[in-house]
Amino acid sequence: MNRMNFAPRLPTIIVALAFTLIGLLGTFGNVLPAVAGIESTVLGVWAYLVGFAVLIAGIVLRGL
Repeated sequence: MNRMNFAPRLPTIIVALAFTLIGLLGTFGNVLPAVAGIESTVLGVWAYLVGFAVLIAGIVLRGL
């Protein structure tokens, strides 16, 4: 039987953690600068989504 889920490696977890911290600073701290007219809270939400996607990719793809 083949495994379908894998544990994310430490670099993957660190990258996801960095995006989560950026999300916290953007949504709750409101300290991120506006980039291309997008405000801090929207950037924070996108950072949360990217961090989540990185972790899911680390679970599904072997070696990531």
